[in-house]
Amino acid sequence: MTFRHRLALSLLLCLVLPACERLNEITNQAKLNGRAIGAACRHSGRALEDCFQRNPRVPKADIYAGWREMNEYMTSKKLDVVPPPPDQPRKGSVEPTVQIGGETEGGAPPGGTPTGGAAPAGTPPATTTPRQPS
Repeated sequence: MTFRHRLALSLLLCLVLPACERLNEITNQAKLNGRAIGAACRHSGRALEDCFQRNPRVPKADIYAGWREMNEYMTSKKLDVVPPPPDQPRKGSVEPTVQIGGETEGGAPPGGTPTGGAAPAGTPPATTTPRQPS
């Protein structure tokens, strides 16, 4: 082999080897995502079965590994569970037609629309004051 061939081969290897590392990162990303999901489920106090049910496309082994790691961490540090926010209704689900707070059919308050109609009875009209320059 001549010097040029060795130089070309070494340059080619310098360009190709980092790509192999990137491929390894991409293949491990799904596993890391599953572990993060499991850890988040444990931190929020969700049962492991609920976590499996909420994430059917993620391997259960990865979810369990993350859940177990977070459980060990929380017990060793004596951390409390952080309750999750309430679930958002899914698209296409049936919503109640009458809601608490005076709303009627269709979710609109009496006498107007929820975004720009009249205010419910008994509430003062909204006023805005111009800002004073500082």
